[in-house]
Amino acid sequence: MSSVNLNGDVFSHLLSFVSSPRDLLAASLTNRELFTLAGPELIYRSVRCRLGNNAVWEHLIANPALASRVRELEIQRENFSGYGPLDERERLPGEHLNLEGGSNSPTSEEIIARQSPSLEKTEKSERLLIKALHTLVNLERFTWDRWVPVINQGAEIPQILVESEEGRVPGSYQEDVWTALRDHTQIQKLKVVDLGRRETVAPDPRSIYESTIFSIRNLTHVDLKIYHSPANEDEGAGAGGNGDDDDDEGLLPGRVNIGPFQEFLLRCPNLEVLALTILDRGFYHGYGGNPFTDITPIVSAAHWPHLSSIRLSDIIIEDEAMAVFLSQHPSLREITAFLSLSDSDLPKLPFSLDGLELDKSFLPNLETIDLAPDLARPILRALSRPSSIQSISTIEPCEWDAAEDEPEEYVSSLDDTWGAPTGQDVDDENISQLADTWGVPVAEKCSEGETSKTNLLEGMSNLRSLRVKDLRSFAQLEKLVGATPNIESIYFTGRILDALREPRESHSELLPYISKWPRLTTFLGMTLLPGDVRLGEASSVIDEIVRACPNLREVSWVGGTATAVLVKDEGGSVKLVLQNGSA
Repeated sequence: MSSVNLNGDVFSHLLSFVSSPRDLLAASLTNRELFTLAGPELIYRSVRCRLGNNAVWEHLIANPALASRVRELEIQRENFSGYGPLDERERLPGEHLNLEGGSNSPTSEEIIARQSPSLEKTEKSERLLIKALHTLVNLERFTWDRWVPVINQGAEIPQILVESEEGRVPGSYQEDVWTALRDHTQIQKLKVVDLGRRETVAPDPRSIYESTIFSIRNLTHVDLKIYHSPANEDEGAGAGGNGDDDDDEGLLPGRVNIGPFQEFLLRCPNLEVLALTILDRGFYHGYGGNPFTDITPIVSAAHWPHLSSIRLSDIIIEDEAMAVFLSQHPSLREITAFLSLSDSDLPKLPFSLDGLELDKSFLPNLETIDLAPDLARPILRALSRPSSIQSISTIEPCEWDAAEDEPEEYVSSLDDTWGAPTGQDVDDENISQLADTWGVPVAEKCSEGETSKTNLLEGMSNLRSLRVKDLRSFAQLEKLVGATPNIESIYFTGRILDALREPRESHSELLPYISKWPRLTTFLGMTLLPGDVRLGEASSVIDEIVRACPNLREVSWVGGTATAVLVKDEGGSVKLVLQNGSA
């Protein structure tokens, strides 16, 4: 470097254009002087802390040159385990869920007692954060994962006149977090987890719908997860709501106002990633309202030519509008959509493409499908072959033309969910009534009883990851192996025959099949190892598995309830350790 005429400031400036931290580290390790120059970039590139860590904000305010290095800022929760519902990916029966997070979730009083910063401390920290944002001139990514900000100006207004000793004079405009982000940073990627109102911290706090967050423009990544908690809890319980045309009689229309979301998203023409979750379970439990938010007007008006990923939770869309939207966005690589509540009077799917005519060039770049089987099936049928699909979240045997008739004693997944004995004498009419009551579907074949005769996995040579539901026989497994020769990761869920879940000679029964997956690295949901294989000890069974599947690393342990890793020690022996590394 000494032979180069460029000075250190120029090199520092050049290093600031290296976007990947890994590439930045690699460049800094090539030369001692470069390592010294790259130090601030490596240290300040990403900052993650809680709002109350005032020392961080004061340091950034006092050192604007260092603050200019920050590209990513994440405001973390005060207490990671203190609040928040269950993972909303877990589909919950509505009539048996009394709280936002489930019957065993802590009460709001218990939650607040665990971590309750005062209003004064919270407001002071927010003011310091706002001031620090003035120095983060190169900030590109921002994450907010906590309660709504205390300093919330609401709808933006011009400077107002205030009374003073000199008469009426213009008052100074007071910023909040969102206006500071908008006016002083290069924000492109915004992730917000809004945990809702918290009256014990701030009296009558404004919701996110009344904030300036929607004045931010030209984002490329938007990830919003909103727990709807209106000031008036019975909002929408009358004839109001958001005007959705719900097909379910007796279910009040959803009450979330999507107007601000629509204006906000349509001001982001270069959007690449959209993740939207709006949770309003309290409206359903308390007032019989639709907990899902209809965003049909948004997708009908949207045109995002660079959109590569869309992830929706508790969002519903009219079928034809969604079909048109997907057809108009061929750049999509990932689709995720699910509903977190299940009950007889609730919509079963976010949307449906079944029966709709899809273009032959439908989603040519799609790589990841994270949808319920009934929702994914029309997409799999429409995709051209060979397909670019790399991951399918849930698939059933009928998808690879391996559906089988149910045994007489098989009732449904009701057995596993509600504990009904498998051999119990229950007629079909009673089963149907139970399904309607609890909102749990009975055992079903493709498309409500119509068995598909087509192998939908054919022509998917790029498929690497798969989650399989209700695998019931070795014959189905054999067909699956033949249909997916390049699988690297597979997970089995749902109804699995006892002989498959934990056979006495599991490895000897399964290895002839899974050894035909030469790239297999992860095999979960079925027990491959017999119970006498000990953690941290070498075993002839493990050696046999490694010989058959040399790339296999992660396997299920203890009947599929835990994940273990196959690790080679210094002596060359392969042993089993828990995923966290402890034997």
